[in-house]
Formats: sequence, structure tokens, C-alpha cells
Amino acid sequence: MLQSDIENIRSIIKKGRIDSKREFYLLYENNLLGNKALTWNSYDEIVESEWKDCVCVRYRKNSERSKVKYNIPIDRLEHLISDLEKEGIYKKDLLFNQSMPDEKLTIQGELMQTENGFYILYTKVKKPMNIALRESEKSVWGLKAKLILERYLDASSYADIKEILEIFPDSVIEFSSYEINVGTLPGRNTIIWEVRNF
Repeated sequence: MLQSDIENIRSIIKKGRIDSKREFYLLYENNLLGNKALTWNSYDEIVESEWKDCVCVRYRKNSERSKVKYNIPIDRLEHLISDLEKEGIYKKDLLFNQSMPDEKLTIQGELMQTENGFYILYTKVKKPMNIALRESEKSVWGLKAKLILERYLDASSYADIKEILEIFPDSVIEFSSYEINVGTLPGRNTIIWEVRNF
């Protein structure tokens, strides 16, 4: 890791806020925000990894969920990238992650800590989050929210959430929980998609 990255990470942690996509990715790519899906920073990285399953394509410069392309078969990825470049979205600005097992979803959404305890905006629809939340969303506060998290997140995932909120107490955390263990950390059933104050 570059010395400048180390200094930037320390600065973000010290202020206790994640104020931009750039700050978020610096922490996320250095595995400082809990469990995540397998990710690649370039098309070349995916090719080199010999990944064979579907992927999601995200636009590095924009947090709009509408820009995400879900469940793209790996043999169609190069064609999709070509189409995106025709729209002015360039290959160098794309990030990729493994497609998750939507059929195994239990709950997903956004949570935050408030003076009255947890607040969760969530859905149980078994589709990518932005689509699922448009179809059905619920919100819950306080003890009910805490009980939902304890019910659906395994102990390690719940501990990850609490640890993130100790460092970034006012941040929103996007998460998805599954019936099975998922992600890069062992023994977790929950993926952290984003932690933000932006």
C-alpha cells in the first residue's frame, strides 16, 4: 500500500465519516469495511483470475444504482463494455464484482445508527437491491430493527456492522444477508456493499 493511501485512510478514520465514493473505495479495496463480494478493478483482472461465473458491473464515478449492470455472463462482458463505451462510460471507470446468489437472500437494505437505536430500510425480495427495494420496502426502528439484524445476520456479520459503526457512527451501511456463507471473509452470511455519509 502506498504511504499516501495509509495517510488518507488514517485521516478518514480520524474524522469518522466517509464523504465520497473515492474515500469509500480506498477503505473497501483495502478490506477495512467488513465482508465483501469478490471484486476486480479492471476487465484485465477478471480475465487473469479466470473467473467463470456472472458478474456485476459498477461505474466507479457514480453512486447511482441505476448504472449497475447485474448478472452479466462472463462471455458477454466484453460486449457490454463496448456498449457502455459507446454511451461515454469508459472501461477504466468500471469496477466488477461477483454476482451474488439472489435466490438465497434473506434480507437486504440500508441501516444506520440513530439516537433511538438502529434504523433499517429493508426488503426480502430476492433480487438485486435497487430492484428489490422498488418492489417492496419496509422500515423499522429501535428494538425491532436490532432483533431483525440479530435474526438474519450471523454473529460475525453482526459484529462487523457494530465495528463499522464504532468507527463511522453516522454512516449508512448497505448490506445483503443470505442463507449461506458468502464473501471474502470466512463464516459470514452478510455482504457489506457500501458505507457512506455522502
